[in-house]
Amino acid sequence: MRSALTLFKKNMQEAKDLTSLYEYLESNIKSPLSFDDLLRSQIVYSVSAFDKLIHDVIRIGMVQIFMGQRNPTPQYLAESISISAYNELINATVPPKEYIFEQAIIRKLKIIAYQDPKKVAEGLSYIWDEKQKWQKIAMKMAMNDKTAKTTLKLIVDRRNVIVHEADIDPLTNKKYSISKSECQSITDFLFKCGEEIVGLVNLTS
Repeated sequence: MRSALTLFKKNMQEAKDLTSLYEYLESNIKSPLSFDDLLRSQIVYSVSAFDKLIHDVIRIGMVQIFMGQRNPTPQYLAESISISAYNELINATVPPKEYIFEQAIIRKLKIIAYQDPKKVAEGLSYIWDEKQKWQKIAMKMAMNDKTAKTTLKLIVDRRNVIVHEADIDPLTNKKYSISKSECQSITDFLFKCGEEIVGLVNLTS
């Protein structure tokens, strides 16, 4: 899990660097152009980094279960794989079975976005047999689960408006306003949430 967390921190730092670039351009470049899209990009990249982390945590955890290094969860045991993947696993010598299993998991999960709180909880069920996942996560973040889930939903909604609707208000055909503080709050929340999830998942191993 440490490698997933390290990559997550790197990705989040790169997202945060966009605020630094925004501040520099705002202070030093005299232009009628707006640099607000850098802040919008930071939100998109932050959500993407969080999504990537959850995928990595699930993948690594499932491989650890496959190798006997973690206890299986009911969700893990109920998951199906294709007959072709099963045949590959049965006959595998090179590459090793765990590699083939990992590739099968990657193919299966790559079409799923782990951004919505419900989807995050469902994905973590493969490796974390905890009934009240968001209560545990929120407690570590010093908030209640309803607030944590609502905050994540609002962040994902904001990201979707940026990505799918060009962040444009359909009533005015102008872009929604965005601030540096809003952008930073989103990145900070996702960073803290991801970090706590990794810690909690490790506690169950």
